[in-house]
Amino acid sequence: MKVTNWRRNLAATLVASGLLSPAAAQAANLDTNLVVNGGFENVDVTMTGTYFAPKILDWTGAGYAYSHDGSTTPGTPVHVVPDYADGADPPGAGHWYFSTNNAPADPNGDIRAPNLFYQDINLAGGGTGSQIATGEAAFNVSAWMSSYLNDSDTGNVQVDFKSSGGATLSTVTVSDADFGPNNVWSLNSGLGIVPVGTASVRVSLFGTPRQGGADAYIDNVDVRLTAASNVLMFLEVNTATGQVQLKNQTGQAVHMDYYEITSASGALKSNTWTSLQDQNLAAFPAGNGSGNGWEEAGGSTNVVLSESYLTGNSIVASPATVSLGQAFNAAGAHDLVFKYAVVPQNTLTADFNGDGKVDGADFLRWQRGLGATGAAATQAAGNADGDADVDAADLALWKAQLGGAAFGGPGVLQTGFVRYVSGAVAAIPEPSTAVLFVMALAGLGLSRKSGD
Repeated sequence: MKVTNWRRNLAATLVASGLLSPAAAQAANLDTNLVVNGGFENVDVTMTGTYFAPKILDWTGAGYAYSHDGSTTPGTPVHVVPDYADGADPPGAGHWYFSTNNAPADPNGDIRAPNLFYQDINLAGGGTGSQIATGEAAFNVSAWMSSYLNDSDTGNVQVDFKSSGGATLSTVTVSDADFGPNNVWSLNSGLGIVPVGTASVRVSLFGTPRQGGADAYIDNVDVRLTAASNVLMFLEVNTATGQVQLKNQTGQAVHMDYYEITSASGALKSNTWTSLQDQNLAAFPAGNGSGNGWEEAGGSTNVVLSESYLTGNSIVASPATVSLGQAFNAAGAHDLVFKYAVVPQNTLTADFNGDGKVDGADFLRWQRGLGATGAAATQAAGNADGDADVDAADLALWKAQLGGAAFGGPGVLQTGFVRYVSGAVAAIPEPSTAVLFVMALAGLGLSRKSGD
């Protein structure tokens, strides 16, 4: 503990003296936000752009902040900085947020491209550098975004992963999915694997115009690295036996309705692959060709193995291990790519009893709470629209959500990672105890193959 405190104190002293940049001071840490001033609370109120917006510090490039709460900059009279963003403020919002539509020095008057307002973060040392070298480092990027009134302009956070020589290894862009015409503050995020060889990242903020200028607003930018198994499911491939196991060690159950394994060199074995359809487990029921369970894709080969659940999904608990048999050629190249589709969570405001579905029990809650107002008008009492009473509007929402489950809709494809191991295969827990199963609406269906 004394050593840790000593290092922290030294880093703080170096930052304060200008000998170490804030980004470099934090770059060695896993599972923490590596962006300095991601909430834009550090501003220079004496340097202002349009509408007297203060200049944002700790970032490269001229970026300016609008106000969540009518904060001011000096002047005679004092200048009140406007709040042009649509929607309720993000959780934990401070005084300021970044506007892409305030760049007086730019011919367009706004920031429409990456590398104009950005922050470089060193990842080469400490925990981040060590984790990247293993090939199992994951990134998680998130930011709150909004726009002006009913404009559909889109905010973007771009992350460029760079080598020690400055070459871009890959690029990830997280954009506002909730664009117009009522673009309220919403959280947007993305995650994936950090390329091996990454020494730094450049985080750029910019807007995409749809009506006039790029009126995009961004707040609480968060970029962090972690062990990939904390956030992603993965395949464990035994290079001695060819056994393949799907693993979830994220700490969260994953609702999955599709997966695929590919190998550009043909290192898969479809004839000894034990698919979920083949196993027909209670947690992963086999379909009969109608999409009512797991079904293999037609034409599965040594290049691709995949299967899907058209009308539902299975919950892969955490921790859980699911065997897929001897699906890997032990003499093959280590070039497998694993992807799986995660079924999104629905917002069920009419789930008054909190059991993950909307049904008759929730109607009874609404019926008993009908007429409640003020503090008594809680969601548990039947308030589905979040206003100050329980009334017919809440019943209408219950009807609209009736039959819905907490997770539903087509899965969103996510790239996991592959871990190669050698030696004896560990005992595999019975899937009936390692995983749970739920029926839900879903998409993504593939036809059943006729044979190996």
